[in-house]
Amino acid sequence: MWSIERLTPALGATVIDVDLRRADQALGDAMYEALLEHQVLFFENQHLAPHEHAAFGRLMGELGARHHSYVTHPDDDDVVVLDWEPGARPDAAEWHSDMTFTTEPPFASILQAQVVPPVGGDTLWASMYSVHDRLDPGLRRDLEGLSAVHDPGAFRNGPYAERGNDGINELLGTVGSAVWPIISHHPVTGRPYVNVSESNTRWIIGLGAPESARMLTMLFDIINRPDHQVRLRWREGTVAMWDNRGTQHYAVSDYAEYRRVMHRVAVARDVRGRARGHLGDPA
Repeated sequence: MWSIERLTPALGATVIDVDLRRADQALGDAMYEALLEHQVLFFENQHLAPHEHAAFGRLMGELGARHHSYVTHPDDDDVVVLDWEPGARPDAAEWHSDMTFTTEPPFASILQAQVVPPVGGDTLWASMYSVHDRLDPGLRRDLEGLSAVHDPGAFRNGPYAERGNDGINELLGTVGSAVWPIISHHPVTGRPYVNVSESNTRWIIGLGAPESARMLTMLFDIINRPDHQVRLRWREGTVAMWDNRGTQHYAVSDYAEYRRVMHRVAVARDVRGRARGHLGDPA
């Protein structure tokens, strides 16, 4: 029998004695409930082949189109390959929720370590529930009436390197941007959470530039406090699954002389949430 060990008061749990290669619908249902409770789950010693990785993703929901900037595995188009060679600059060393610059961000991500550096390359997650609950009540009331613009952020770098201004404009024209309430609500649990990130949030609607910048910087500083976080030291075969609604993550880029390879499956839609009568969006 598998069991769950909670890791921090804010979020995170390790699932013990489970083999995701043999996962069935019952286990998928149980992992879904655990994900709603803990926000991010860790599974050690899994070593999933690409088709097994994608199969577990389908147990959790509907898979979607891959990220516009990444390549997929030659054996399975549903598995994105994140391969950072020595000397490369990773693009995830910023607090972010996946693809909040789109109108339909993915429900969850399932990430497996393939090649890890001997030291470094950890990933941190932060609970935006915890951030919300620790805000001063007066500040929470002020934020409840505000929304913010999310855009692709650092993903401009690649298109600009390839085609200059035209590359950036094509990226923004294709990917676009999205506006979310700063105090969003999880579509299944209903819990409020702070929905801004240093990676993708650019502007608070209705405020001038100085006021918007000061407000966002204050929120980013709060997100960066360890009280709201859990940290994972990767080993080959470790799998992490997180609910993209109400969490952010940060991939530490402290392994410049080493290679790091991860496989990721994005679960686009929460079919269980829809079955319960929820829309499945993060607002």
